[in-house]
Amino acid sequence: MRAYLLVFATLMPLWSYAAGADEKIRTAYMEVGIAASMLLKPAFGYWYDGIGVRFSGMYLDKDHQELDVNIGHVICDSKNLQQTINLLTSWVVGSDPGADYKYAATGIAYGLNYRGFYVELGLAVPWRDDLGNLANNPIIPIGSWGYIYRFN
Repeated sequence: MRAYLLVFATLMPLWSYAAGADEKIRTAYMEVGIAASMLLKPAFGYWYDGIGVRFSGMYLDKDHQELDVNIGHVICDSKNLQQTINLLTSWVVGSDPGADYKYAATGIAYGLNYRGFYVELGLAVPWRDDLGNLANNPIIPIGSWGYIYRFN
């Protein structure tokens, strides 16, 4: 696992430069898209001078809901590429084969948006666990992916 992280950390600056990261954009713009993690959900955001906020969420019924709130700082922002470090809070109610979940967690995530296609990966600390499934997990992985169009 460490080898993959080392390769990722080494190649990311080179890839950013090749993708046009030298073209800086520091304006105000909105973003709209579709995000997926446990549920497929709409996403809305606003960025101003390197700081942004994004909301994504969906309520299907009392057993399937998710809300994510990001506050982010831009590392790289160009026409085709955006890299961010985000403070993320998630409220999740759902299930997967073998477990049900009802928790809230806060953590840090890395976001990458290349021509609208984005992925966000990070780690979070659960601070509310209504079902007790995360008692043995002091840190949980968080992530989402999807398409977010930036109006820049």
